[in-house]
Amino acid sequence: MPSKAQMQYGLKWNPNPPVTVPQLVAYALATGIYTILAWVGVIGLPVGVAGVSALFIAVGFGVPFAMWFGGWGLVMGFIGTAVGAGILTGLPIPVALAFGVGDVILYGSLLLLYRGLAPRFGVDPIGRDVFTPKGFIFFFIVAANLPHILGGIYGTWLLYTVGFVPPEAIPLTFSGFWLGNVIVVTVIAPILLRVLGPVVERFGLTNYGWLT
Repeated sequence: MPSKAQMQYGLKWNPNPPVTVPQLVAYALATGIYTILAWVGVIGLPVGVAGVSALFIAVGFGVPFAMWFGGWGLVMGFIGTAVGAGILTGLPIPVALAFGVGDVILYGSLLLLYRGLAPRFGVDPIGRDVFTPKGFIFFFIVAANLPHILGGIYGTWLLYTVGFVPPEAIPLTFSGFWLGNVIVVTVIAPILLRVLGPVVERFGLTNYGWLT
């Protein structure tokens, strides 16, 4: 196995075993923060559609968490959204769990796109260059837009399918999922990547692949 100095951030399943206790604590803490922020976002800034927030503040934290923590970010997103934006806001449990799948899609596509495309475009795979022009443009497209379009399509389809969104509210619902997330991620996530990223990496909490 290569040393950590030689390892690259990518999409391997388990490149740096084992998962450590400090990492598990960090993942649990991130999940708790995400759950609380998801609940606050939906309760405090609703758009009139169940489970949807005008500005889903949690996603501004979730994007850096997923970029750092790999597949554990998908677990965080599923639990945080299913519980915080779903169960705690009154959604039926089956709908809330299905709602959580939307974040698995969002953060899964984020990880695939960001770590998969970063080497080809000459940018950093965990966003350490987000305040450079090239790094920010890549981040804006790949982290602040594309995954949220996919997640927004799924979330809108789900809420329409279960009867929570009438046909005339589909554009508003999708806008809440997508454009609201674009704003939050563009404002919050780069700051966290710059300020907390070096700390998270220094303490060995980042994942080189999906699991470790």
